[in-house]
Amino acid sequence: MKTRFPLLWTIGRPLLLVLSAGLLSFAMLHKPPAEQVKGYYTAHLQQLHTALTDFQQSAQRADTTRLRAHFAACRREYKHLEFAIEYYYPHAATRLNGAALPETEPGEPGEVITPAGFQVLEEYVYANPDTRANRDLIYQEIDNLLYEVRHLEQQLPYLALSDAEVFDAVRLNLYRLAAKGVSGFDSPAAHASLPEAAATLKASREVVAMFGAPAPLTTLLARCEAAVTAPNQDFDSFDRARFFVRYFNPALAALRQAQVHQRIPWVAARRAVRADAVGYFVADAFDPSFFAPADAARPTAAVLKLGEALFSEPLLSGKAGRSCASCHAPNRAYTDGLKVNSSLLADAGLERNTPTLLNAALQPDQFYDSRVHFLEDQVHAVVSNKAEMGGHLSEAPTLLRKKDAYPKLFAQAFASEKQPVSERNIRRAVAAYVRSLVRLNSRFDQYLRGDTTILNDAEVLGFNLFMGKAQCGTCHYMPLFNGTVPPLYDKTESEVLGVPAKADAQLLALDADPGKFLLYGIAHQRHAFKTPTVRNAALTAPYMHNGVYQTLEQVLDFYNQGGGAGIGLSVPNQTLAEDELNLSQTEQQAIIAFIKSLTDVQEVPY
Repeated sequence: MKTRFPLLWTIGRPLLLVLSAGLLSFAMLHKPPAEQVKGYYTAHLQQLHTALTDFQQSAQRADTTRLRAHFAACRREYKHLEFAIEYYYPHAATRLNGAALPETEPGEPGEVITPAGFQVLEEYVYANPDTRANRDLIYQEIDNLLYEVRHLEQQLPYLALSDAEVFDAVRLNLYRLAAKGVSGFDSPAAHASLPEAAATLKASREVVAMFGAPAPLTTLLARCEAAVTAPNQDFDSFDRARFFVRYFNPALAALRQAQVHQRIPWVAARRAVRADAVGYFVADAFDPSFFAPADAARPTAAVLKLGEALFSEPLLSGKAGRSCASCHAPNRAYTDGLKVNSSLLADAGLERNTPTLLNAALQPDQFYDSRVHFLEDQVHAVVSNKAEMGGHLSEAPTLLRKKDAYPKLFAQAFASEKQPVSERNIRRAVAAYVRSLVRLNSRFDQYLRGDTTILNDAEVLGFNLFMGKAQCGTCHYMPLFNGTVPPLYDKTESEVLGVPAKADAQLLALDADPGKFLLYGIAHQRHAFKTPTVRNAALTAPYMHNGVYQTLEQVLDFYNQGGGAGIGLSVPNQTLAEDELNLSQTEQQAIIAFIKSLTDVQEVPY
């Protein structure tokens, strides 16, 4: 462009740009906060589109260092968007940043979903990108990401945000950061969890600032950001325990207080973590009723008293003389201390180890193979299983009516029903009792709630290792420390670990149990089992689905070597990384000390 006043143009053009930017910012500031957030989301989505396009254009010629720099820039940009994409477009979020493992949807168990997105791309970029084939894979995976981004851009005209939803999305994303982000779940090869956590925290701070959030909240989020980017620390040395207690939990409490102060309502969604909870780690954060069916019995004192009685009642098994408590002994954290319990069919053991019922209510699937969803269905399945209890629930009401105490207990528990002693109410009462066995008051919980004197140095180190170098937290998600996926907890993950049939290193053989494969015959689910909770594990030996390991030391050694593949077994579909963890004996003992701090001390609440 030519001008008659080149000097004035030279001076004026930057001035015009500044004025334009200022006017744009002024216009944005006068929009309602939710609209400002949409503008923020739109701008960062466009920036992600640009960054991915630049990445793709250099995919074939850039050196490894440059490729990784492109990848890091794109992932950081995604972290600014994650709160909204995960909230409003969860399917797109899975395609953009899901785990690099094949999956199946519960409603379509025969349909295998091929992994795609940043985690798949990360494997290519951080493996050996200097081959033509790998460069082509990188190019194609970026193409997959661009497809999803273009789809999100097409949805922009239809995206309507509310104040309540934005606060809810930010809160859930902070939960995601705690349970998955700082554990390395979605950065397994790049090990960029801390800088990416900083991007998440920065985005959270920028978004709440649009609502005029009070200074304590923005200051605490800034301190969280500073903590994860502090000098002289890396992924392994990062003190997660101190981060959660000193910075993260206060930020969550401040976020709630800001929402109250702004008179922004809570979303009406029914979820595992209460929408109005003060934080992730408070005693009443989780709502067990979320995992219950619509007709679940209300946990009144009368229902729980009946459920506890039925739990120990041999009549449920007819003539077999076995009750739920025969295998789930309350004084053993509701396990039996056996490798496997005995079968009623023959002089043999059952197929699988007896799991604890403590916190069994806080998961959407039951049994090692996740074959039923609700505890009510689990009660029916166990009672009617010929090898386990050998009973017939249809006959149980007649037997129970003949026992003096039960007609009164049922009448008190289900007072509004004409025939309270019924098969349905047996299931409901026992399930309600099991649902009452939520225990989230261990010494570790008390530590996270502010009593920093209750854990010793070894236990704190063990937690930091569990959530960091040892990679335990990438499958046993905090704070439940099981395989129920945060932050919505509406899905249970199963893993293929390559568990041996015997602990003897001289008799190595993969355990023959096909696990979840028996349900639908899906190849990648062969030998897959639900990830159990680590809470109260000090009380629930022996370990693994087959009870092969008697001690936590044996379990840690198995993981330290890389699971079944690491100890020499052929497990082609193993989901556990087969690389050695290189944990020293001191580190392994610290992890065990942490696990022991998860032993609960809470009393029965009725």
